[in-house]
Amino acid sequence: MTVRDDAFVGQIITPLRRYIPVGWFDWEPYGKRPKSWWPDLFMFLGFLALAFFVSYPSWLVRLDWEIRVWAADANDLEWLANVAKGGAEFGQARTVATVTLLIAIWCALRSRSIRPLLMYVISFITLASILGMKHLLGRPLSQHPYALREVSPDGPLLFTYHSEGGGPNIADATAFPSGHAVNSVLLFGLIVMLIGHVIPAWARWTLLLAPPAIVFSSQIFLGQHWFSDEPAGFLLGLIIIRSAKRVPWHTIPLGPLSVFDPATRRTILISVLLILGVMLTPTLHLVPALISAAVLPTLGLIWLWLSTKAKQHRDALEAAEAEASTAGQADADAGGDPEIPSQPSDTRPRA
Repeated sequence: MTVRDDAFVGQIITPLRRYIPVGWFDWEPYGKRPKSWWPDLFMFLGFLALAFFVSYPSWLVRLDWEIRVWAADANDLEWLANVAKGGAEFGQARTVATVTLLIAIWCALRSRSIRPLLMYVISFITLASILGMKHLLGRPLSQHPYALREVSPDGPLLFTYHSEGGGPNIADATAFPSGHAVNSVLLFGLIVMLIGHVIPAWARWTLLLAPPAIVFSSQIFLGQHWFSDEPAGFLLGLIIIRSAKRVPWHTIPLGPLSVFDPATRRTILISVLLILGVMLTPTLHLVPALISAAVLPTLGLIWLWLSTKAKQHRDALEAAEAEASTAGQADADAGGDPEIPSQPSDTRPRA
């Protein structure tokens, strides 16, 4: 590369440096800690209210059905349906979670810390509880509303399980709450927590507000979810992201994981590989998923044990070197200023 090319690259990179946190351990999540739990309580009560009204043939179930029938008739415009499919990707875990992970990796590399990755993992794992809740509540999805009449003539109620486990005519009973809605709030909220300090205010608000609105309109138009599934997912996503904001991720004690801070590139790489394994486990078949669920934690514990032993060995060597250096300095001080023996006096007493 010539000097002129180097100068040109410098002109491009230098303005971007204000968007890159420099130094060590300077990363901290963006956003103020919520002061009250009352909003969380009200949101949880709102979620319970939605679940109650879809557990029997209520007005909300009838509203869900009417909106779904309207959406089925409105899908004649192919180009609009394609736009809606693209919008639904803003709530797709495989898309948004991957982008969020890349941003967390970037923050970890710039700050030489595993804390951004730790925040991502702990907050993202909560989505597994949402998946379990969807199966537990057992509300049928809305892709085949007319076939649903055969097994649930009262409407798309909770606990309407299908003995055949889904199939070509009736989708699996995992509609409530909408996972896409949870993702659009939680994952984009994590992005703002990761890089909110280095993006302008309009970008933060766009990331927080636009994805939920796009996912809501897209999924309702495509008929991927019932109407009430969406606000239920939004409420859970808000509760999770507000809980994540309460944790001081940049100062929280790491305990045994402190051996990984400051983090080297190898540490971050191994961490990312374990995270990817956790993310891929739910997509595997039952037996490979069980094997992965057993192997990954075992590998992580072995890595932690080896890293702890290596750190203890390094600390012991450093302590021995420091002790040897102190002893050598003491010997040098003793040898450089020997005691001066006293000499007999030349003066003699006069007679």
